[in-house]
Amino acid sequence: MADNYLENQYEAYLARKAAKERQKRLLFKKQLKAYKERLARENATAADDVVTEPQHRP
Repeated sequence: MADNYLENQYEAYLARKAAKERQKRLLFKKQLKAYKERLARENATAADDVVTEPQHRP
């Protein structure tokens, strides 16, 4: 009986550990996607903000 109890406890632990790892990966992917979108927006606005220097004529 004790062996079965310990096996069940260990399986439950592994399930919690796997669930926690999945959550961690999903959160990372979500943050990475948000960062990439923000970076793309910043680059798009930076390209729009490029000001050309007036050419000096002698």
